[in-house]
Amino acid sequence: MANKRLVTVIGATGAQGGAVVQSLIQTGKYQIRGLTRDAKSEKALSVAKLSDQVEMATCDINKREDLERAFKDSWAVYALTNFSIQPEVEIQQGKLMADVTDSLKIPYLIFSTLENVDKLSNGQLNVPHFTQKALIRDYIKEKHPNLKVIYVQSAFYMQNWQNRSKPQKLPDGTIVFASPLDQKATLHIGDADDTGPIVREILENPEKLVGQDICICSEEICFEDISKVFTKVTGIPSISKTLTEEEFRGTTSFLPKLIQDDLFYMYKWFEQYGCFGKHKDWTTGKQLTHLNTFEDWLKKTGWKGQ
Repeated sequence: MANKRLVTVIGATGAQGGAVVQSLIQTGKYQIRGLTRDAKSEKALSVAKLSDQVEMATCDINKREDLERAFKDSWAVYALTNFSIQPEVEIQQGKLMADVTDSLKIPYLIFSTLENVDKLSNGQLNVPHFTQKALIRDYIKEKHPNLKVIYVQSAFYMQNWQNRSKPQKLPDGTIVFASPLDQKATLHIGDADDTGPIVREILENPEKLVGQDICICSEEICFEDISKVFTKVTGIPSISKTLTEEEFRGTTSFLPKLIQDDLFYMYKWFEQYGCFGKHKDWTTGKQLTHLNTFEDWLKKTGWKGQ
């Protein structure tokens, strides 16, 4: 284990980081340091038990000294930030990660980012959980031009339908996928678990991908076709329903208005620009490895809209 390259993974108990840890374990090539808020939590301990290749470490990503200790001796770091309604908090997290990676002369940084919605929509749409990550990317490129960074960008997670975008179920059993999206709007979607295989493939030859954006997106699909694919796989009747802004805010009334706004304008961004903007090649991840389509994911998970 001592001669294996060390890959440090931020958010190792989360969706993205957890998938990365799982995929790297399967290669048998790496020592993996998983970072989390509390290495003694039940989740962290369960990750540590997956393999003797894994060590879990407590890290506050808002503190430089924690990051310096956690990143030490790494060959590569997989980094992502936590969305905050206070933009400066998330942006500072990302800046610190880049600063520490550069100061420790770590060979490679894989950074999870998204598009600058404010800039690309000419200020018409405000989606902070996208734009804040894009501003970190701008900082890295400006302040650390010699840092070898590969950027990964997630599409709309299929897993969102299992939690925050959970479908409604009508009395007759029909599953309703409801969003403030036009029926013909194109959705770029991906399986969060595919973050792992993507990072695995990047690390096979990171040098050739430095500076590139790799999209974790398996397909683009019309919103109206989501329900059709669901019914095809599960046999359960389903429809896609376009919500008005008022209806959407009613279904998300338990959230603070700032978060409601963020999510509503995210859907408007999808309608007008797609997930990655109008000109980005969303197939870059598919070119590296197989990614699960919605049909694949439904078959893999057995999810039936519950």
